[in-house]
Parts: sequence; structure tokens; C-alpha cells
Amino acid sequence: MKKSIIALTLIFISSFTMAQSLTNVNVKKIEVKGKADMEIVPDEIYLRIALKEYKNGSKTVSMNTLESGLVKAIKSLGLPEDALRVDNVYGYNWNWKKKKSDEFLATKSFKLKVSNVKMVNNLVNKLDSEGLNSMSIAEVGHSKIEEYKINLKIEALKNAKMKASSLLKSIDEEIDGVIEIQEIDYGNVRNYARNEMMLSAKMDDGDYRSNLEYKNITISAEVRAVFGIK
Repeated sequence: MKKSIIALTLIFISSFTMAQSLTNVNVKKIEVKGKADMEIVPDEIYLRIALKEYKNGSKTVSMNTLESGLVKAIKSLGLPEDALRVDNVYGYNWNWKKKKSDEFLATKSFKLKVSNVKMVNNLVNKLDSEGLNSMSIAEVGHSKIEEYKINLKIEALKNAKMKASSLLKSIDEEIDGVIEIQEIDYGNVRNYARNEMMLSAKMDDGDYRSNLEYKNITISAEVRAVFGIK
């Protein structure tokens, strides 16, 4: 008896699944993609700063001295100390000109978070130019990036619906609700906005103060939507 009930149940489930599949096949639908973009001025700029030990006569200017100078410079600009993080430590002691080993001089790179590029000139002028090996913009982003991304996805979905409605209107048809929505993810926006523009380690001592902003970054959202047709 139990075997018969199980058999009947399996037949019912199989029949229901088949009927559902046939129903889905017969549903009239339209599939479209919607996209939305926006440009924003980044308020999170990450500088990669590399300091390198160097010889001053017979003495070596140590990494502790250079790092201490960097921390003091950051504080003098009103930036919190936790805005600075160690990025990497490296170095070698081979002198290519002499073609032999020389005294080991370490290089240490940091990442510094600033809100705008106007701070860069002031920062560089406060650092030891001999110990400043390089500086570059590692990446840029925005403090409200997640909020912007959600709003963009909503706008992209609205655009998809508008596109579907316009296409169906051209053949005297109408939308009959949504069947499926899928986000199309392009990955991390912060990395998308990455820029490795090198900055000069030495600047003029004039009174010029830059008012230039960093270039706008573009963030995008795209969705795939399936709508039913009446």
C-alpha cells in the first residue's frame, strides 16, 4: 500500500513538473538589459608612498627616521594617524654601477588615505626629498559608493522596463509583470577606478597652491530582466 502511495506521489510530482515546464514554454515574454551610469568626484584617494633609506655622508638615514617624518607630516595636515598603513617592505644591496654588493638600504611603501589631491603638494613639501623614493595614486573611490550602486541598479531596472515597454508598444503589446531579474556584476568599482599616475617627488618652493580636483570616476550598473507579455 505504501509503495503504491509513493508511486502515485512520484507520478503526481512528475506530471506537475512537466505541466509547469510546458506552461513556462508557452508564456510570452521579452528579455532586455538595462544600464545606468553616473560620474562622481572621488572623496577617497589612496596614495602609495615609498620611502628609501639613503646615505648622508658616512651615516645612513634610517627607515625609523623617514617614517617618523612621514607620520609628523600627516599629523600637521590634520589627517588621522590611522589613515596611514604599511603597504610593503623591500630592498636589495646590489650596486649596479659598482657591480658589487653595497650596504643594504631598505625601502618601505605605505598607503595613505586622503579626501582630495590638493593635499599632495603640501605633503610632499613636508617630507625628506632624499628619502622619498616615489609616490603614486594607487586607487580612488567614494565613501557612499554602495549607496550609489544601489540607486544605479534601481535606475537600470527602470530603464530595462522602459525599453521593454517601448519595444512591445511598437507591436501593440503590453508588459504583464516581471518574470526574472538578474544583476550583471562588473566587480569592484574601486579597482575599476584605479589610476597609477606617478607624482613628482620634488616640487617648486613657490607659493602656488593647486585648486585642481581629481578627474571624475564613472560607476555603472546593469541588469537583465524578463517581462511577461499580456
